[in-house]
Amino acid sequence: MRAGYLSSVRARFHGRRDADGLQELLANAFAGSAPSDDNLPPYVLGLRAQVRHSTARLRSRTLKSHRALHVRIQSESVRVVTQYTERTEPTPAALARYGEWVGEWRSAASVCRAQAQQLADEANQLLACYWDAAWARARKDDQVGGQRPTGWLPGEITLDGTWARLDDGLLSDRWYGPQTPGRDADPSAVAQALHILDHQSARGRSGPARHGDASNGIRR
Repeated sequence: MRAGYLSSVRARFHGRRDADGLQELLANAFAGSAPSDDNLPPYVLGLRAQVRHSTARLRSRTLKSHRALHVRIQSESVRVVTQYTERTEPTPAALARYGEWVGEWRSAASVCRAQAQQLADEANQLLACYWDAAWARARKDDQVGGQRPTGWLPGEITLDGTWARLDDGLLSDRWYGPQTPGRDADPSAVAQALHILDHQSARGRSGPARHGDASNGIRR
């Protein structure tokens, strides 16, 4: 799915074709309201479904291509947590190595996020073409007046919050199920190790983590 010339032409075609069935929706839009998701036309719903499918495929592809790195981080997380929370014996060199692997993952996840955002942006361009054509046809037939309201884009596609948290890719349950109840109640070794890594880095690796610090549910 790309917002190229042919895709834009098709989007405008669908908008003109659907205009007659969108009279009430467009009239309400001119009055300042926006339709609910349940009232969106099939073209818009189909475009949103395509983006969901494509972004999910991007995630799966990223996990598959970095499987060895993912496994390495998972296993090393246990050692980091053991050293810093149970033995309270910091190992800066090992933590630095762990940080390199995490940095590699974050870089890959950042690329994946950029690609997903591009898909959303291109889909929104097609939505704009669709609604522009529908509005123009309805206006031509005197069903609505004036210009399409600025910023009015029913069905606009945005990435969910998991895309803003790159480390969620290391915790697949969070990447694919961000609303799972109680997911932070018992943090995994990976979550704890990432917390240790970021906090030790912020302190310049100046010393061991303080025993008894339970911020963010991390046991130390």
